[in-house]
Amino acid sequence: MNELADVELLARVAGGRRPERDAAFRELVERHRDRVHGLCLRYFGDRSDAEDAAQEAFLRVLRHAGTFRGEAQVSTWLHRLTVNTCHDLARRRARRPQTAVADIAAVSDAVDPVPDPTAGLPLAAALRDALGQLDPETRELLLLCTVEGMPYAEVAAEYEIAVGTVKSRVHRARARLVEILGDALDDDDAVRPAAAPAERRPGGPSTGVHGARGPPG
Repeated sequence: MNELADVELLARVAGGRRPERDAAFRELVERHRDRVHGLCLRYFGDRSDAEDAAQEAFLRVLRHAGTFRGEAQVSTWLHRLTVNTCHDLARRRARRPQTAVADIAAVSDAVDPVPDPTAGLPLAAALRDALGQLDPETRELLLLCTVEGMPYAEVAAEYEIAVGTVKSRVHRARARLVEILGDALDDDDAVRPAAAPAERRPGGPSTGVHGARGPPG
């Protein structure tokens, strides 16, 4: 069983006899449990909600294994199923999705020049709120390509859209995050880290707290 590829295991879950189906399902859960739970935890930021969502996601795998078309990797299909499960659970519980600090750091790197999220929790909260303002599918595309590191082509195949469409939507999402965070930093002094004296690099413009370019000297 350990030598079977994910796609073969999923096929057995979809159409195998009960002992074979159950064994294949257990193997899929074992292989992907940590990743699915981690994704749910990043979404909700709450361990109890994450455990509920992960359990429901795997139940959906059992019920909907036959819908896998084989156009992308099983891990991509499972990722999307998990995110959809989280969306549904969040709507039922009237919760907004959350994003953990580790993901905030990755997204921050991707939307440079967003300030360093380790500067303080208020800024991390601002980025969570900014992500929450994106529509669910755009946020999902951004996190898939930026945080999960999935290739554009694989994401495009799973969503049945052009690779160029994925790239442009991720690009616009990054630009939108920068715009939202820029407004938040301008409007809320509590979000902005305490100012520090500007330092001048030899032969270059002055820099502020996070190395952002200051006015020309």
